[in-house]
Amino acid sequence: MQQLRHHAIPALPSGSCQIWWAHTSAARPALLDLLDEHERGRHDRFVRAQDRALFVVSHALARIIASRHDASMPRAIRYSRSSIAPGHKPRLAGGASELELSISHSGQRAVVAVSRGVALGVDVELVSPVAAEQPPIRSVLDESEQRELGTMPAAMRPWGFCRYWTRKEAVLKATGDGLSVLPELITVAPPSESPALTRWSGPRRPQPPIHLYDLDAEPGYTASLAAIGDELEVSEHDGSAILRGWR
Repeated sequence: MQQLRHHAIPALPSGSCQIWWAHTSAARPALLDLLDEHERGRHDRFVRAQDRALFVVSHALARIIASRHDASMPRAIRYSRSSIAPGHKPRLAGGASELELSISHSGQRAVVAVSRGVALGVDVELVSPVAAEQPPIRSVLDESEQRELGTMPAAMRPWGFCRYWTRKEAVLKATGDGLSVLPELITVAPPSESPALTRWSGPRRPQPPIHLYDLDAEPGYTASLAAIGDELEVSEHDGSAILRGWR
């Protein structure tokens, strides 16, 4: 039976959030055995090998981490039916677990965020040279953000746009709104400033405070975490080592 050396994954106390990073180089056929039938079906529908690698790395890692903190086995993790569609935040079935999960991937990087009882959203984006081109900028940034981005040196604008994007996407994942709330309806702090949600013009404004954190993505990427309610102590970890250490 495959198993993980559990001491490699630290405990998850209340008030903390673990960020687990993984690279597509950690993908192995054996990791598919951890996924359920629905996940394997989604994996098989991807045409590009890189997309399949991103999917299996992120979802296998989420199951391993969740099982460690939920005292179960990765294959025993069950998600609620309402959360298994693409783009929906994964939620553990049954309502008995306090674990909150969020998954994101881009380029060759995957990230899993986990906490107890605090709604989360995590997002990572590969910085593309065309990231700050029109018209996507107008569908993501409000007018003040567009002006701020325009003041940045041209070479920095793709990074600045992606910083805006990951902050907004993290917030909308945490609230569960996803793309039902247009990104330009919320405003976040400029890329050069500490992360913060400064305005919400969409429907159903969240009542508890939303805290934003910029994450330590490798060069060429930006990443952000959002949490609703209490501030969290955030730690970042090597998920690729966890995947390679799976037996």
